[in-house]
Amino acid sequence: MARRGRTSIPDEDTELNMTPMLDVVFILLIFFIVTSVFVKTPGIDPSEPEAVTDAEWKPTILVAVNAQNEIWIDKRPYEIGEIRPIIMSIRDESPKADAIIKADRDAEVGIVMSVQELMQDLGINARVGTE
Repeated sequence: MARRGRTSIPDEDTELNMTPMLDVVFILLIFFIVTSVFVKTPGIDPSEPEAVTDAEWKPTILVAVNAQNEIWIDKRPYEIGEIRPIIMSIRDESPKADAIIKADRDAEVGIVMSVQELMQDLGINARVGTE
């Protein structure tokens, strides 16, 4: 009867090829960056009026109007005549965007309504935010 002994296999330096895994990781990263929606903050936090009813709303465009009637978009103040091209460029980035207008309690109603009408003219569903 022949006895089998353990044979030793010489240790070889085996390396894993990480290139395909890195390719997959970068492709996934690019996919998530391209498909994500970025919410641009207005830059200020006005004191909003209180509401009787409450409904959940997930806007992608945020516009704020402070007590001095400045319109804030993406952390910069604008006048009412300057915001049309800015809102159009934001709408072009995400065509199905919804918007919320966060207006201060002391802001003029006419300014807030002008912003809302402008958004409706551009085909953006806009609401005025409350507390």
